[in-house]
Amino acid sequence: MTTAAAELETEVRRLRIRIISLSPAQLDEATATASSRRQAIVDALAEFSTIASAGREVPWLSDQALADQIVVLLEHGLGTSAGPPQEEQIRTLTEAAVRLRRTLA
Repeated sequence: MTTAAAELETEVRRLRIRIISLSPAQLDEATATASSRRQAIVDALAEFSTIASAGREVPWLSDQALADQIVVLLEHGLGTSAGPPQEEQIRTLTEAAVRLRRTLA
């Protein structure tokens, strides 16, 4: 595993824990960049899909599924990024994951 892949896996774990810890009221709170934490997560899901899944639409499942959706999209991006040309994709996903985690703080 490359360093970039390890960094992305670390961010996946951090985001999952962070999202699971948010109550519905906390999800409703505004952030500096979004009308709510929930909206920040939905926007990030779309960004992750654009980076790693050819922009496929991400269905809205429920608040309880937000963390799982993040994990699935990021791990999919990691799985499709084998080799040096895709290292940039992994770095881009990691940067987006870090931005989301900081937004949710």
